[in-house]
Amino acid sequence: MSEWWFAVLVAVLWLAVGLGTAAVFVTRGGHRSLLWYLVGGLLGPLFVPIAAERGRARPQVVDVRHQPSETVGTGLRVLVGVDGSTHSDRALRAVAQTLTGSTSELVLVTVTSPDLTDDEARREHERARRMIDERAAALPDGLPRPTTAIVRGHPVDALLTVADDRDVDVMVVGRHGHGLGDRLLGSVAEGLAQRSTRAVLLGSLPGR
Repeated sequence: MSEWWFAVLVAVLWLAVGLGTAAVFVTRGGHRSLLWYLVGGLLGPLFVPIAAERGRARPQVVDVRHQPSETVGTGLRVLVGVDGSTHSDRALRAVAQTLTGSTSELVLVTVTSPDLTDDEARREHERARRMIDERAAALPDGLPRPTTAIVRGHPVDALLTVADDRDVDVMVVGRHGHGLGDRLLGSVAEGLAQRSTRAVLLGSLPGR
């Protein structure tokens, strides 16, 4: 009986280490496939170095367009996270309404998953490009021509990476997201508020 309980204990610990590692490290890198948990459960402690390597992966900026040739004026440099959701669109409209005339640089960023096949990544990239181009085209004339960036990785890390690269003053995101791959969720807004050394503005719908 004692040998049976010992075997069960070892199996439980094996699964716990593998699944816990998948949750802490792999999802930290923006991987959303449930297959990673299956791999973690099967490999157990052997999955630790694999997940750690994935977790250290830096977000990859895969597409940057409409970059202004020079900074206009000395106003605020603003980054807006967009995902096609109502909340992110409202955050972008708030920037257009309140910061027109006081913004010298505007950066629109959307985030895609790193955990896709080549075909899936291509389709998601095309969808992201259409979505972010539509938002950029709808901006009022009083704002500077925006830089648009598509980044592959975990949303919080991706937005912080672009914020550092562009040295923005303010980051603006929706409080919730239900758009492109649910990339900019409430947990992302919370993560930015906790980790960013820059000002973070959170937009939400009335009553939310």
